[in-house]
Amino acid sequence: MHCHLLVPDFFSGDGTPPAARLVAAETLISKGRRKRMPASSPEAWLFERFQIAKQRDWPVAPYTLLGDGGSPERHFWMRADPVHLRVGSDSIVLFAGPASSVSRAEAEALAEALNRHFGDSLSLLAPYPGRWYVRMEPAPEVQTTPPATAQGKEIQAHLPSGRGAKRLRALMNEAQMLLHEHAVNAGREARGEPALNSLWFWGGGAIESTPTRPFSAVIAEDPLARGLALASGIPARALPENAHLTLVSLKEEDVALIVLDAPQIPDGFAALERNWFEPLLAALLAGRIGMLSLHLLGAHARLEVETVRSDLRYFWRRGKPLASYLA
Repeated sequence: MHCHLLVPDFFSGDGTPPAARLVAAETLISKGRRKRMPASSPEAWLFERFQIAKQRDWPVAPYTLLGDGGSPERHFWMRADPVHLRVGSDSIVLFAGPASSVSRAEAEALAEALNRHFGDSLSLLAPYPGRWYVRMEPAPEVQTTPPATAQGKEIQAHLPSGRGAKRLRALMNEAQMLLHEHAVNAGREARGEPALNSLWFWGGGAIESTPTRPFSAVIAEDPLARGLALASGIPARALPENAHLTLVSLKEEDVALIVLDAPQIPDGFAALERNWFEPLLAALLAGRIGMLSLHLLGAHARLEVETVRSDLRYFWRRGKPLASYLA
């Protein structure tokens, strides 16, 4: 069995790993073959592994829609996620985080109001409260910025660009006026919660034929990983809470991709060590796994590590603080 473990945001924004010592993770990294690589977003890493070419954007929308249970077919889709724009005296700053706190009822009410307002010119799907979609015909010639990239930044440099950008910017402005006055946002502001006062268009594209099946199983909650698996005819399974439960579901001959959620402060890294690195190290020692590949992503670099059971005998390769591997 060969297990690939993808961990987004393992290294912090300044390029350093967690301050806490993760003994099992350090052991796996120190014993294995390591490569420091240029930074890569989780989306870019996944598309490249599945050999899906970049369109004007990485085509996140149709694949996450498929992962969310939708039917994108061959149409052009964009993400139209609800976001909070904070208006200052001389800037407008994007905050995507508030979308994670929106309830299904709030999302449905906002999406319904937008659909009623725009009619045939814009039809939103909101299968998940924080992930909204819009089918665009004809496909706009635009380049966009993922909200994770624009998070906390002034939006002007990150707005859609290209020949079709004028239409998208007009739709954003019109949506902002409607959302600003909606009762859902009035209620959120009364509770001290940020209003969802704009749509953020990004990740446009259409599903293309998938030329490769790099894995025999994908275990993830991430909708992009699930969508790519489904488009490739690969079983996509829900992510259990730990590696023990994951390994039970796999066959000896499997090549499995496990996509974890980004670790959350303050105890996310301790949970990663306890639930994933420690049991995977134990499984490698016991021979249940033949090879473990770690893909640890960060803002300025990523660390790729391959470790097999025989590597663990190299006692002179001692574990070091994770920061040293990016030095």
